[in-house]
Amino acid sequence: MISEERIRQLIKQGYVPKSEKRGYVQLVGAVQGYLKYLKEDERRSTRSAADSRVRDARALEIELRIAERTRDLIPLDDALTDMAELAGLVRSELAGLPARLTRIIDERQKVETEIDGVLTRLAERAAQKAESLEAGRSHPTAGTQAAT
Repeated sequence: MISEERIRQLIKQGYVPKSEKRGYVQLVGAVQGYLKYLKEDERRSTRSAADSRVRDARALEIELRIAERTRDLIPLDDALTDMAELAGLVRSELAGLPARLTRIIDERQKVETEIDGVLTRLAERAAQKAESLEAGRSHPTAGTQAAT
């Protein structure tokens, strides 16, 4: 089921023993040689696939290192810490706002209530975002600019 040319190639490669008579090969030697070739070819293919996976993994690792160096990628802990620091800054700035706006107690309480509502909604959204980041998901609009 293989051509004469293929048999000649297998003879040159040393898989099939040469025959003393030109144009002929021993059947048993040819079959055994071809089987040996197929087994080695299978091993080469398996090794090649493993090598390919290793090369792909190394390429990914290099891409991630480059992305981290160019600040396109930051560790998750750093991102979450930055989010928490920003939230603390916003909370502390807004805490003094009612007193700066008015001296009337009823108005201060209204402003404080509104600020508390805003902070609660922000905290809920930040918690959802942090949970998504930790789970390896991103917001559906990530990478797109928000409309202003």
